[in-house]
Amino acid sequence: MRASARFAIIAGWFVLGCGAAIGTAQADDTGSLYVAPGPSTLVSADAMRHYQEQSGGATRKLGDLIGSSLKSPSSHATELVVTTQCGRYKSATITYSDGSAKTLNLGNAPATKNDMEQAKAAIPILRFVDVAGCDQ
Repeated sequence: MRASARFAIIAGWFVLGCGAAIGTAQADDTGSLYVAPGPSTLVSADAMRHYQEQSGGATRKLGDLIGSSLKSPSSHATELVVTTQCGRYKSATITYSDGSAKTLNLGNAPATKNDMEQAKAAIPILRFVDVAGCDQ
């Protein structure tokens, strides 16, 4: 068999193999897929949400949620009231010495007892208000 004939046969098999791979690599309609740090590992959207709820959301401390909002260029914070409901942070209202106030949406982040105690120890002006009744 001549070299050009062998090349044609190999090229033909290659093209057929690529076509078969493309045909089987179509996405299904079960949901979005996220690419994990290793591009060969795929994680379902439900698994990613569960992971974020279990680890990502739980690691968001109250200090992270408030950020630098306690600082003001012209005034200082005199009171911080954080509203919780059903074990979740709802909002924070910061009152400043010049009489102004700012309200922050805390995105329904988990409010753990440990985090609340640490925040209370670190921020003396902090007061928690728990709203009765769950939205769930």
